[in-house]
Amino acid sequence: MAFKQPLPRSTRPEIRNPDLSDFVNLALQRMRYVINPDKMEPQPIIFPLAECMRWEFFTQDDWDKFGNLESEYGRLTYTLTRYPERGPPAACESILYQLLEQLSVLTVWGNVAPQLETHAMAALHDVCRQQQNAHFKQECMTKADYAMLPADYAIGERGSELTLRLWHRSLEEVASQLASGCSAYVEQFLQIHAFLKDPIYGFQKPVKDQAKLFERLFRDLGEITPIASLNTETIKQLAAQGAQESAFLMSPLLPRVSLVHFLAHHQLTYASVPLDTLARAEFSVPSHVLDVVEEMMLAATSNEGLACPIVPILVTTRPAFSKKGQYLTPIIDGNHRATAALLLRFLAGQPLLADDAAMRQRLLGYCADHGLGRKWQIDLSDVLKELYTEHYGRLRHQLTSQSPPLRKFATVQCIPALIVQEEDFHTICKQRSAGRSRPVLLHPFHQTLFNDEELPFALPQKAGQTHGRPEAFRLLPLTPFGTSQDVNGHEVFKAKIRESMNGLVGESSNMRGSRSREFGILKSGRMDLAAIASVTAAGCCLAALLLKKYGPRMLGQSG
Repeated sequence: MAFKQPLPRSTRPEIRNPDLSDFVNLALQRMRYVINPDKMEPQPIIFPLAECMRWEFFTQDDWDKFGNLESEYGRLTYTLTRYPERGPPAACESILYQLLEQLSVLTVWGNVAPQLETHAMAALHDVCRQQQNAHFKQECMTKADYAMLPADYAIGERGSELTLRLWHRSLEEVASQLASGCSAYVEQFLQIHAFLKDPIYGFQKPVKDQAKLFERLFRDLGEITPIASLNTETIKQLAAQGAQESAFLMSPLLPRVSLVHFLAHHQLTYASVPLDTLARAEFSVPSHVLDVVEEMMLAATSNEGLACPIVPILVTTRPAFSKKGQYLTPIIDGNHRATAALLLRFLAGQPLLADDAAMRQRLLGYCADHGLGRKWQIDLSDVLKELYTEHYGRLRHQLTSQSPPLRKFATVQCIPALIVQEEDFHTICKQRSAGRSRPVLLHPFHQTLFNDEELPFALPQKAGQTHGRPEAFRLLPLTPFGTSQDVNGHEVFKAKIRESMNGLVGESSNMRGSRSREFGILKSGRMDLAAIASVTAAGCCLAALLLKKYGPRMLGQSG
């Protein structure tokens, strides 16, 4: 089974402090590529829209069957075909069947959408009840008390067929309208697109505002290439791409973006996200967190206490289940980095005492002061308990003897994060995939349920879910770091990192201890390959795969 690798992209300068027009221009470049794929070079892609699953790409057979799988047209068609379990609840089937019997799905959508949403919410609450009924603890005191196998709603036998027909019918209708300069049913088209990607919470997307961005994209595109001059198939692909692009432009975190970095085939959209606002679905492994703590201290020291650079975590936004109208900011990848940053900020304000029980009591006050919920309390408490074991005596000594660098963490408020959309992922449920011939996927709504602080659900450490992470990255600092403002937010940083890969690969005895390297990410966007090979859970990147896929030129190596 041959995987089709993304084509190389030209190196381009990063965009600092981008505004909406910068994001619109990037979206327009991808839409122009849909029109002229033979005359333009491929454009950088928002992660994970080139990846099929985790860090794996689509196969050549997939491309032959579904067309361009770096486009929304091909990707969503692939998802609806190959993963019917991502479809709507079975109760929606009869309504969808009746809808597809109509002459126009867009004109009738407004009449059936409330019924579909009612069924969707009923299915969500049924799943929540199933999980609550399987929960035997009255009060969750430990990680094991929260552990829960994700439940699903029932999927109808014709779900895949009906959703594919709805997708293509809606594309045909909106393409016809766009060709004639009409945008009367753009909102309905965008809500269908959102429903197909997230059958439960897609109805809560702000499609009215999204429609304005969608229309802006087509208006700006039409100034260069008249839409009416294009064939129907191209307009359908443009409509699909416009739906994807405008959905990303509506991300609640986009106003916080401070840097857009381009590397390999990726557009990496980075923001500084408040640590205290992060939700979590998955607990961390204490020993891994303490490895990251040590690396962060080394990173701060190697930068003379001016910064603590890390590989950004991945975050998304999801509607809250318990608090209607509010949004959660779940961690998609980087639980250990976030826990390490929160622990160091706590330790920076506390003298390390011999009595670990007293420290854990202080930790409860710290969590309350910062609005960190019960899952954060349990996770941090377990790491603190591990720190006080005999095995970590050396690290405790380092933290007390290096008090000036440690104190810098007391001011940290934000962690660098790559902004992604959960519904773009084919998220694997590790618990239910074991022993099966193909992975079992989670729904986007699972992120809502498992990240909600008021629900007694969590995924087990390293065994619950896997999204994957981009193989390319840009080091960015925790902020602010010992100052009232981030004065080095976009500079090139160095960090001493152990070669152990933090348990992700075998650690030989001669790699233990203080062996380290200094590394940085170059401003040109190219990577120091030897440096990446040594990066660990403060941000792991598989340099060998990058070299294999993109070659020395793409990595900035000289042959």
